[in-house]
Amino acid sequence: MRIEQTWSPIRNPQEPLHGKAASGQGPSFVEELKAAVHRTNELQNQAEKAMIDGALRGAKNIHETMIALQEAEIGLKMLVRFRDKALEAYQEIMRMQF
Repeated sequence: MRIEQTWSPIRNPQEPLHGKAASGQGPSFVEELKAAVHRTNELQNQAEKAMIDGALRGAKNIHETMIALQEAEIGLKMLVRFRDKALEAYQEIMRMQF
């Protein structure tokens, strides 16, 4: 059974920054977002390939196919939730009155 981390762990804002992040050279928000979208796309492609292999060669490895499908679904759900939260934050900022 493969267990891969789809998203990087969230850093505690109370902890001091080290290395590249401390100097401001760490990955930016946009880079992290692009990486998350890329990882989700890879999971979707792996799931699609597993389904095609299962359809062409029969149900020899249905367990691995189902795991790939679940990983892809979880990755997509997380990305959609992230989008929803970003939209909520944007709308909240737009409602602010200065």
